[in-house]
Amino acid sequence: MIDLGKGITPEKFLETAQAEQARVIGMSALLTTTMPVMKNIVTLLKDEGLQGKIKTIISEAPVTEAYARQIGAYAYDAAIVVEKVKELMVE
Repeated sequence: MIDLGKGITPEKFLETAQAEQARVIGMSALLTTTMPVMKNIVTLLKDEGLQGKIKTIISEAPVTEAYARQIGAYAYDAAIVVEKVKELMVE
């Protein structure tokens, strides 16, 4: 697990995921104003042909499962995220 911190660009997420051979990118949003960046990251993965190879999970208060489906990500709360990531890694 790598914590990139706050205010990370979609390109930095992708660059780090590729460098580390990540299979899952996880993001959280505490404010609805940061949720569009999640969509931008998923879109960049699609554009680069990496969606499916690198799965995306999103969480926290303003994030809903419907929003996750809309942008092409998975949404899990903290109580089950570890088990769900394990499941994603075997797909």
